Amino acid sequence: MKNIYILEYFDFSEEQLERLNKLGNVKFFDKAEQKDIDEAIKNADVIMLDWIDPTNIINKLKKGSFVNLPFTGYGWISTINEALNNGVIISNTPNYSTNAVAEHHLSLMLSAAKHVVSCNEGLKSGNVPETMNIEISNKTVGIIGFGHIGYRLFELLKGFNVEVLTATPNDVNVEGVKKVSLEELLTKSDFVCVTCKLNETTKNMIGKNQLNLLKPNAVLTATTNEVINLTDLNDALNQGKLFGVGLEEFMSLADVPMNLINNPKVVCTYHRAYNTKEAEINRLNLSIDNIEAYINGKPINQIKG
Repeated sequence: MKNIYILEYFDFSEEQLERLNKLGNVKFFDKAEQKDIDEAIKNADVIMLDWIDPTNIINKLKKGSFVNLPFTGYGWISTINEALNNGVIISNTPNYSTNAVAEHHLSLMLSAAKHVVSCNEGLKSGNVPETMNIEISNKTVGIIGFGHIGYRLFELLKGFNVEVLTATPNDVNVEGVKKVSLEELLTKSDFVCVTCKLNETTKNMIGKNQLNLLKPNAVLTATTNEVINLTDLNDALNQGKLFGVGLEEFMSLADVPMNLINNPKVVCTYHRAYNTKEAEINRLNLSIDNIEAYINGKPINQIKG
């Protein structure tokens, strides 16, 4: 029987716990202390963690052991290639929150276009702001990145009768979506939605020059951090540009100019898009699938480095 160490608390259902316990000797921790982590490094065949930083764990594991990362992105883990080179098998949980993030992106678009937050805050303080809102219907929407989230956002937008442009390195053969250059997308779109992955190419991809291409009353939304240069965005808003902005994710709040967050045109939610009950069930099921596949000798969702 494999030794499975679950180093943090996860809200497993009874059915999920039953599946896990059939796979091996499972040891659960609410949040493992260093002595528990050291034990897991020495004895575990399988490790699952979440908020505990895996950086200094995975590179110490024995060859052939398995780590399940119950999230999609892993580029921030600096030792991942070292661990893979050491023969550690690592899987992530891709696309578990695709629908959650796409729905959240749509909510940012609507909130920014309808001044939902500033109207609500004004009403609570006894002042009803006199705002002029805009509609999504019959507009041009540019989706930067057309992976799973971009595609799902496109599906959600179908009822608004919009024209959809996309800038993406991927081939696009979807009826109702036109692939264009980034410059054309920024120039022609009434709503610009950043859904692409963060990498060396996309980091700070939307800066001063790109923001200057946007229509004066465009709405800009993003569910990916660091693609938009927030200092340049803050400057653009201070110059009276853009109708509204919706931002979801930052590396940390310390990276965000406070007057950007406090700007009445801006809606910020800070890393909440993925966090739905449905997505949580999905990621735990995927995690157990990953562990089961590893134990059966046929790993899935493997990170290749």
